[in-house]
Amino acid sequence: MTIKKIFLMLAVTLAAAAPLAAQQQLALTWDEAKRLALENNPAVKAARASMEQADYNYLAGLNSYMPQVSVSHSVSRSGGDGASPSNRWGASVSASQELLNLRTVSSVKSARISREKAEADYRAASATARQALAGAFEDLLFAQRRVEVQKKIYSIRQENARLIRLKYESGMESKGNALYTEALAENSGVSVKKSERQLASAQRALLEAIGLEGTRPVAASGDIGVPDFNMGEDDVNLALEKSPRITSAKKTLESAKERKNSAGYYAMPSLRANGSYGWSGDQEFPDSKSWSMGLSLSLPIFSGGPTYYFNNLSAYKKALAAAEEDYKAARIALAAALRSGYDDYLSAAETARANTSLLKANEERYKEAQIKYMAGKISFIDLENVEQNFVDSDLNQLDYARAAHSRKLSLEQLLGVGMEK
Repeated sequence: MTIKKIFLMLAVTLAAAAPLAAQQQLALTWDEAKRLALENNPAVKAARASMEQADYNYLAGLNSYMPQVSVSHSVSRSGGDGASPSNRWGASVSASQELLNLRTVSSVKSARISREKAEADYRAASATARQALAGAFEDLLFAQRRVEVQKKIYSIRQENARLIRLKYESGMESKGNALYTEALAENSGVSVKKSERQLASAQRALLEAIGLEGTRPVAASGDIGVPDFNMGEDDVNLALEKSPRITSAKKTLESAKERKNSAGYYAMPSLRANGSYGWSGDQEFPDSKSWSMGLSLSLPIFSGGPTYYFNNLSAYKKALAAAEEDYKAARIALAAALRSGYDDYLSAAETARANTSLLKANEERYKEAQIKYMAGKISFIDLENVEQNFVDSDLNQLDYARAAHSRKLSLEQLLGVGMEK
């Protein structure tokens, strides 16, 4: 075999393997899903960029405290009637420094508050993204389990239909019961297909929550048991001080206070020092020197108009009053949401745990009923009722456990648990 043929076969093999590699299943644990989301989720990346922007704005604002220095170099040519044209060269270095300007101080404080608020907003966005990601991840876990349960139910009902058909053909069961069990098996097959489509939808939703495009198959691994979660009044009180949404509301209030203070500084004097050193003459590098130094005190009287100061200050006072009420409302709403959410979680978790015992009991009853039915001790209707109870308990357990997980995720989002945790 020639080298050319070997390379040709290798190229064909790689080309054939490419679609298979593209469809290779992505297996994820919860930690791996969070890592991918931190790298790819657009909402998290945008919030992080906004936080970094606010940080740069604050650092830029600090330069207001620094001296302002400029260098200039100029040339002009002039002349007129009875005067010969001449050139004039000049060069200078000038500097100025604000010694007193409360509005500048207020502007830097506002930038610092905006930076802190952006940090809180990032934490809130991270917590929201985590809730969406965790919800999609757990939806996939439960969708995978639902496919398994539906397939188990389908297998049970196929077997029952086969047995009832045999009993009907031997004259020991009615035709209606045989047809009924076959119809149940057929409907279970439809439920399997439906659960598989729901699984594909859950896979796409998880990819979206991570921030990935495409329809690549995804498998999630994790616990779908009833989650444990404890929260007391100390946790509520801590959240009322430290949670991202309260921190953001607090920074909004602080910003309103600073804007009100800044509005009051419109009537305050400002003091600036300035100085310059320069050269001028009729050649490019002149030797005629000059310098100046000075202080400038400014006191606004009617800056903006006769009533501007009073109306502007009153407007910011009202804005501050509104921000105070919004902050109070945010605390009240969070406390109520946490307490009610925890009650909802407890109800969902207790229901799921109680149904676990019921599921075990119904499974055992179904096994016993099968034996009794085959021995002729119970009727088909009795068997069907026991079987339906078992099927309902199995499916209900998934819904109850998923509800408990959902309540827990909502509480974690309210508490500000972010993607990094």
